[in-house]
Amino acid sequence: MLHHLMIGTWTPPGAIFTVQFDDEARTLRLVKKTKIPYDEPISWMTFDYAKKNIYGASMKTFSSHTVKGPTEITHHASHPVAGHPEAASKDSNTRAIFVLAAKKPPYNVYGNPFYKYAGYGNVFSVDEHGAMKENIQDYEYEPKAGVHGMVFDPTETFLYSADMGANKIWTHKKHPETGHLEFVGSVDAPSAGDHPRWVELHPSGLYLYVLMESGNRLCVYSIDKTTHVPVFTQTSYPLIPPGLSKPGEKFYRSDVVFLSHSKKYLFATARANKFHLTGYISAFKINPDGSIERHICMNPTPTSGGHSNAISPCDWSDEWLALTDDQDGFVEIYRWHEEFLGRVAHLDIKEPGFGMNAIWYD
Repeated sequence: MLHHLMIGTWTPPGAIFTVQFDDEARTLRLVKKTKIPYDEPISWMTFDYAKKNIYGASMKTFSSHTVKGPTEITHHASHPVAGHPEAASKDSNTRAIFVLAAKKPPYNVYGNPFYKYAGYGNVFSVDEHGAMKENIQDYEYEPKAGVHGMVFDPTETFLYSADMGANKIWTHKKHPETGHLEFVGSVDAPSAGDHPRWVELHPSGLYLYVLMESGNRLCVYSIDKTTHVPVFTQTSYPLIPPGLSKPGEKFYRSDVVFLSHSKKYLFATARANKFHLTGYISAFKINPDGSIERHICMNPTPTSGGHSNAISPCDWSDEWLALTDDQDGFVEIYRWHEEFLGRVAHLDIKEPGFGMNAIWYD
């Protein structure tokens, strides 16, 4: 069977790359390079709930692209990063870093600026076709915030944000009709050197997995049933081999964490800050309630991963995962079978900034 994935870039020129994976021949090939606005490369992209639109974190903007098929992608609109008056300025280093699409009405799009002037999140409405329409809210974190990842609870009532800048995990409540966000609470990361980068939530709603970029560990939180604020369980797992890097050396920085389609497994990655070092992929077995049963494996990745090393499980099976890299510029497919991870396909794409996250279209 043939499957298509879309991938963006860290740097200009803006482009969306569509690749095709043949799961029988175990091959990857580039089928289309779609040009988008030059100064709006997509460092993180996601589909809407129907896979009819791609939303992107596109440097100074959050962008919206209409998808009619794997090779029929058209730029629709772009909206500037907002909140702080200097965020959208060409003289600031603020850039859009993450975007999350609601899967329930009113299907808003939630975006995070990063680096300086990133103390606000941006909320966008969509039109009847799912295209981003307008900025409807700039909700506040705090001035030194740098949120890099967010996740909704299973009911899409509460939103959890991983804040590298302020070293916190934030909780907001979503209004069921407008989709606006209201502050609920925040908790500091367990260690001053953790810097939460990514969050994933089990469909039971009981456990939140928080990936710590600088701490290079995965921390497990339970969700308080009354306040809905996460509580650290005092359980964490290493995402690089223990003893490989001393505190303060900054040789590694962990990246993303995602559940598999069945929610029985969890995958997390770490990157290296030196090109001669490798990153790592970890796999975890998840209990039905969302607690972690065991750390199954930790495999080295082919390179440091660069800015990326982002793992992307497919959304119909536990079998296939994509891994992207922007050190050398490639995408790979891995097979997860009998709790072993094996690389089955590789494709080099030597284009500027290539290798941000991959999203599975079909």
